[in-house]
Order: sequence, then structure tokens, then C-alpha cells
Amino acid sequence: MSSINNNFIKHLKLTNNLLPTLEIMKERRYDLYGDVKCRMCLEENEDDDHLIYCQQLRDKWLMVANNTIHKCDQMLKDLLSQEKHLQLNQEDTQRLILWNRNFFIHITCSNQELPIPFIHLMLRNFFPKERYRKLKSIVKSEKATLTITTLFLEIFINEFYRIIWQPRCNLVTEWEHTKGIKKKDLKKKIPANQRITYERTPTQQVEGNTYDLKGRRILKHNEQWSIALEKTRQYVNQFIREGNRVIWKAYNNIKTYKYRYSSFSFV
Repeated sequence: MSSINNNFIKHLKLTNNLLPTLEIMKERRYDLYGDVKCRMCLEENEDDDHLIYCQQLRDKWLMVANNTIHKCDQMLKDLLSQEKHLQLNQEDTQRLILWNRNFFIHITCSNQELPIPFIHLMLRNFFPKERYRKLKSIVKSEKATLTITTLFLEIFINEFYRIIWQPRCNLVTEWEHTKGIKKKDLKKKIPANQRITYERTPTQQVEGNTYDLKGRRILKHNEQWSIALEKTRQYVNQFIREGNRVIWKAYNNIKTYKYRYSSFSFV
């Protein structure tokens, strides 16, 4: 029963975007979480999308993909061994095995980069349509297709929780401990007049860059620093140039003033 409840809670959180990412925690208690960044890369805000794009998680996503393929391979063999669940000829059996092994081809190939688009769907417990249709064309049964896709998603989600989410939670817990944040602090209600409002900016990833919904590029932390330092350098250089001009002009005015008044003779 506990396992069923845990799976239901996982499903509920994923389908409703309720994973307690640091951006979600800022919305709940900005007074406690402030401007904390992703505990893996320490550079970007952590939301659902960042969990997919964070470069520090790339190898772990590969592990999730490979483990899912391996475990689903065994799952399919088990189903095939039980004729009441799945009956396929040799050719379709081979196609089914290849369907599974090529599922994450975009990220398991050495010349490809993360992410693959439908990871967003699968993290919300949705199965990609193209993969679903391909599977159905192989097994030729709606019931068998639903069974396989349900088990596939369950394996994928469990691997995500085990390889990515749980270690991430451990890092956040360590950070909370250093900041003195306790569970009772999160449960404590604060007066409305003391609540600090924090609203996330919805973003989208395009070719490795982050944009808001108006198409404006959101700069990374190090890019913001580079621009700020460059503007500071330009300002200092301008100040030096303009300052020298002002000083030189004042110096010339003083020289002119002295020349004019030194020419007077007093009787």
C-alpha cells in the first residue's frame, strides 16, 4: 500500500508541475530561500526545465536513459514469455526490441546533446505520441500498447527519482542545514504583511539559450557579470577622459586668469 501511495504522489506532483524545485520554494517562502541557485551548477535558477538542461546533470540523464532501456528490455522479454500478454512473430519481436533500444537514441548517441524534447512530457507522466503510435503498429493491440507504455513510464520516473531527484534533494537538505532552515519553518505561517512575493518568469529553452515568453534572452549569471564589468570599465574610462578634460580646462582658465590680472600695474 505504501508503494502504491508513493507512486500516486509522484504521479500527482509530476502531472501538476508540483516538484518542489527551488523556484517553487522561493514562491512559498522567499524569506528563507531568497536568491538561491541550483545546487548542482550553482549558476541558474532551478525549475522543472533547468533539471533537464543543467549541464551538471548531463551524465545522470544518460544513466536514466540507459537504465530505463535496460530494465524495459527485460520487461518486454518477460511479457513476451507470457503469451497471454503478448504474442508476436519473430520479425515483430525484433522490431519491438529495437523500438525500446532506440527510444533514447537522441541522447545515447555520442554525437548528440541533451535534451530530447519529450523528456518534458515524460516527467509529467505523458507518453510521446510518435513513440506510442510506433509501438502500437508493432504490437497491434491497444491493451498491450497501454501496458507497455505504462510500465515504461513507471521505470523512467523511478530512475529519474533515484538518479537525479533524490541526490538533488540531499544537496538541498545540506544547504538548508547550513542556513538553519528546518521543516517546522516551512510549515509555519507568516503574516500577510510580512510575506515577500516572488513570481517566477516563465521561460523556454532554444538552442541552449533561455528566453522569456516575449522572446527576450535571459542572460546567465556569468554573462550578467561580464556585461556589468564591461560597462563599469567603459564608465571608468569615460570618467578618466572627461575628468582630464575638465581638469585641463580648469587649469587653462586659471592660467588665463593669472595672466590677465598680472598685467595690471598699481600706482
